[in-house]
Amino acid sequence: MRIHYFNPDTDLALACNGKHYIAPEQVQGMARDLALLPLWYAKPGEKVWFTDRKALDYASQMCLLFDLQVEVVSGMDTKWMDEVEMVPWGWNPAVRHFFLKHGVGAARLPSVDWIETYRALASRQTSAALLGKLPADALYCGEVEVLTTIDDCRIYAGRHRKGVVFKAPWSSSGKGLCWCKDGFSVAVGWCGRVLREQGAVIASPIYEKVEDFAMEFFIDSCGEVVFDGYSLFATDVRGRYLGNRVLSSVAFEDYMSRYVSVEGLHSLRERLVVLLGVYAKEGYRGCLGVDMMVCKEEDGFRIHPMVEVNLRMNMGIVALRLAERVLAPGQGGHFCIEHYPTPLALQDVAERWRRESPPVVEDGRLVGGCLPLVPITSQSRCLALLKVD
Repeated sequence: MRIHYFNPDTDLALACNGKHYIAPEQVQGMARDLALLPLWYAKPGEKVWFTDRKALDYASQMCLLFDLQVEVVSGMDTKWMDEVEMVPWGWNPAVRHFFLKHGVGAARLPSVDWIETYRALASRQTSAALLGKLPADALYCGEVEVLTTIDDCRIYAGRHRKGVVFKAPWSSSGKGLCWCKDGFSVAVGWCGRVLREQGAVIASPIYEKVEDFAMEFFIDSCGEVVFDGYSLFATDVRGRYLGNRVLSSVAFEDYMSRYVSVEGLHSLRERLVVLLGVYAKEGYRGCLGVDMMVCKEEDGFRIHPMVEVNLRMNMGIVALRLAERVLAPGQGGHFCIEHYPTPLALQDVAERWRRESPPVVEDGRLVGGCLPLVPITSQSRCLALLKVD
């Protein structure tokens, strides 16, 4: 019995690497407000862990509207369940400890040693090494280096006059990045801190990005790497996630054909299936997403084929499931995570949506309007939303 649990702090917890890690207050709020997000990607017969009884009515309504065939359970319920398999958004020492405290037996959880192996696999250092193994192709661009001293960082910045981005080996979406465009002096303190705390800095040039996208994969129980679909997403100027387009693979390939050939995308998919086998060989099973970019260069557009690998569930896969299970066939939409300064601000916006763009459901599929993907409570400050084009 698979039970999904939303822990969006997982990358931050990996950076901390302690079982007593406590997320920042804003991230704790996001975890609470979006606890039912797995409702939309859990498979029929699976369950979703929740902590707020108010979520029951919302979950029942959504399951009925969209025939989701998913059940929500409280943490206390897991004590009485046999054959439980916990499926968090991502693994780390803190979430393993959390499950143990709530009565999930150690035999049902990854070992401490495996969590440490997983942490190494999830590092940007691992994806940096994989990028170097992709065969040369005129379709691709992109370089990355792993730096281990402050002098290495200074020299690297000096070699790239158009600017570089330094990254921590472990960090969450858009965080753990340092944009260095005006000389290394603006980055020296940041690089020094990351070197002390995490032992390395990942560096790459700043490219002229025109699109963010990803290829989503799944490693099944037999260790086979399977392509799951595409993700077309948006980030702000600092690299922080804003949202996803929700569209079919056919629509995605049609959209991307303005930059690269469909044959080129398929070739890259096939190469990644082979390359990502390194994760399967180390025992990882589950979702992973390879973030990429379309970059503009002097002679046209090229793909940066591996900006990083998200070795966990991710928002791109949520968008894929929404396209498959919620939107009407042929329909497009936008999936986004929105943050508000106060619960009242969120409630005011939600009331306007209810008046001006209520969700329209026909034959179990969303055909119009805006659909909140989680319940809105008197304490909510974060919301997941699906908007039909």
